[in-house]
Amino acid sequence: MCGICGIIDSKQKFSRTERANVVKQVNIALQHRGPDEAGYFDNEIASLAMRRLSIIDLSGGQQPIWNESKNVLVFFNGEIYNHLELREKLEQKGHHFQTQTDTEVLVHLYEEHGTDMLLQLKGMFAFCIHDQRQQSFFLARDRFGEKPLYYHWDGETLSFASEVAALLENKGIPRRLNVDALPYYFRTSLVPEPMTLLQDVQSLPAGHYIQLADNQLDIKPYFKINYRINPDIKREEDALDMVRPLLQKAVERQTVSDVPVGAFLSGGIDSSTVVALLQQQSSRPIQTFNVRFEEQAYDESAIAREVADYCGTEHHELTIPNADFTEGLFWEIIDHVGLPFRDSSAIPTYLISKAIRQHVKVALSGDGGDELFGGYDIFQWYQTIVGLQKIPRPLRYAGNVTFKLAQQIPGLNQQSKLRQLQRVSRTSLLEESEIPLALNEFYQPKEIQNLLTIQNYSLQLEQLKDYPKAANNWSPLRRIMYHRTKHTLPSNMLIKVDRMSMANSLEVRAPFLDPDLFEAAAQLPDKYLIHKGKGKYLIRQLMKDQLPDAVFSHPKMGFGIPLYKYQNEAYKQLAHRLLFEDNPLSSIFDMTQLKTIFHQAFHLQKNTAKQSVFQSAHRLWMLMQLIGWAKRFNVTVD
Repeated sequence: MCGICGIIDSKQKFSRTERANVVKQVNIALQHRGPDEAGYFDNEIASLAMRRLSIIDLSGGQQPIWNESKNVLVFFNGEIYNHLELREKLEQKGHHFQTQTDTEVLVHLYEEHGTDMLLQLKGMFAFCIHDQRQQSFFLARDRFGEKPLYYHWDGETLSFASEVAALLENKGIPRRLNVDALPYYFRTSLVPEPMTLLQDVQSLPAGHYIQLADNQLDIKPYFKINYRINPDIKREEDALDMVRPLLQKAVERQTVSDVPVGAFLSGGIDSSTVVALLQQQSSRPIQTFNVRFEEQAYDESAIAREVADYCGTEHHELTIPNADFTEGLFWEIIDHVGLPFRDSSAIPTYLISKAIRQHVKVALSGDGGDELFGGYDIFQWYQTIVGLQKIPRPLRYAGNVTFKLAQQIPGLNQQSKLRQLQRVSRTSLLEESEIPLALNEFYQPKEIQNLLTIQNYSLQLEQLKDYPKAANNWSPLRRIMYHRTKHTLPSNMLIKVDRMSMANSLEVRAPFLDPDLFEAAAQLPDKYLIHKGKGKYLIRQLMKDQLPDAVFSHPKMGFGIPLYKYQNEAYKQLAHRLLFEDNPLSSIFDMTQLKTIFHQAFHLQKNTAKQSVFQSAHRLWMLMQLIGWAKRFNVTVD
C-alpha cells in the first residue's frame, strides 16, 4: 500500500531539476500513505515517485520495480491479491523475478499482454508503468475505484498523484472552483468522475486507464458494469453453490500479507460475514474493531460484541462522546480528502482507523456488500417509486398535493411519515433517470438556484443519468444498483475508506469487491437479492448458520454519526466563522439563504413535516466542507 505521484513533461517545459524538486514535495505530502520508505525515478522527460507502506516482501519491495532488461518500470499503489497465480504463469513463460512483491508482477504482465493485462488483475490498485522502449506511459485504476488517482493535463504536461492535496503541491496547477460541479455537489453530494470541484483537476474514473505517448493522452475504459441473469440458476441452492466458494476465496485472497490482518466489525451483515469467514480461515483469534457513539438512535456495538464472541475473535471497542467535535478533526478530513466531503461518517472512520492502526497494518471491511447483494433501502424505495409510475399521472399529482396540504395541518401526528410519503409521491412524477438523484438529494433544484448567485450553470446533472445501452434490458433494481456502484461507491464510500484509513497509514481491503464475486452477483435473479422486503437475501441464507441471529434481525444501520448531536460550541463557532466571517466563496452565495441553513441546523432537533434533522445538519456540513476546503487550499472563483 502506497501513494504514487509524478510529472511527465515530454515537451520539457520545465528544467529537470525544477521538475524533480516539485515531485519530491508532492511525494513528501503523501508520506502518511507510506511511512516506511520512498522511491524515486528521474530522466529527461519524467520524474516519478512513491511512498511505501510495507505489506508484502517487507525487505525486497522497494520501488520502482524493473523488468529484467531494465527498460520497463512501475510505481504502484495497492495490492494484487492473485499475484502468486500470475507469477507462476509468467515464470512458465520465461520471466525472471527478483523479488517476492506483488508489484513486480505488473511489469512482467505488461511485457506479456500490454494494456490487456488489466482484466487479469484481482486487486485494488493505481499504478504508472513507464516503457522506455517506446517512451510511453501507462496509468491505470482498479475496477471499482478503491485506490485513487488524480491528474492535471494541460495538453503538454501530465501531473498525477494519489491525493488532491499532494497534487496541489505542484504550484503550477491552478486552483479554480469548478462551477459546473457545484449543482452535483449541492443536490446529491456526488461529483461524478472524472469531474472534481477543481476546474483543472480530474479523477481517473474507476475501471479506466491512461496511455500517454508522443504527447497524445488517451483515456479508455477496460471494465464496464453489466448485469445478465444466468439461466443455469434455477434454484436457491444453485445461487448458493455459485456464490459460497467465491466469497470464501475472496476473503482468503485478501489475507495475503506479511503483517498481521484484522477486521472492522460494525455488527451489520457485511462486516460480520467477512469476520466469520476470516476467523474460520485463521488458526488463532483475529483482531476485530468497533466504534460507537455514546448516544445514537440504534447502537450495533452490542451485536458486534456478540458476533466477536460467537466467532471467537479478539475484540476492541472504541466509544466516542457525542460532543467530542474538535476543529482539528474537521481540517484533518479536508486535508486528506483534498475536496469537500459531505459524508460525516468520515469522522468515525478516521477515529476507528486511528485505533486499529495501533494494533495492525491491514484490516478487512464489509464495503461493497450492499452494492453486490441489494442491501440498501434506497434500492427498495426506487423499485416502489418506479412501480407507482404505472398509476396515471393525474392521480399521482393529486396525491402529491394531498400530502403537501396535510403537512400544513398543525399538530397532525406522523409529520415525518407525511414528509416521506410526499417525497415519494413527488419523486414518482419525475423521469426514471431523475429518480436516483431525487432520492439522494440534499438541496432541491429550486433551493440551489436560491442559494447560488452565479450564472450559467446547469441543474440537469447529465453525468449522473448516463446509463449504458444494456440498461434497457435490466430490471429497475439493477438500474439503481448500477447507479450506486458506478457513482456513489467510488465518489463517496471508497473515498471515505481510503483517505481516512491512509491518513493513519492503515490498509483496508474489501473482499466483497473481488472481481469474480462481483461477476457472480451480477448474474443473480432479483429474488435472491431482495426477498419479502429484506435485502441481501442470499447472504442471509449463506451465513444464517455461521452468525448469531441478532445480526439478521435488527434493522440496517449505516456507519454514520448523529451529526446534529455532534454540534458542540466549537462546531457552532467554526460554522459561523466559515459562513459569515471568513468565507472565500462569499460572492457566490446568497447570505439570507446561508443564515436560514445555519439557523435550521442548530435549532431543528427532531424530524418535521418539511425536513429531517439528518438533512438540516448535513446541509450545513456540506457548506462548511466546501467553504473550509476553499479556504484551506486557496481556491478562487473566476
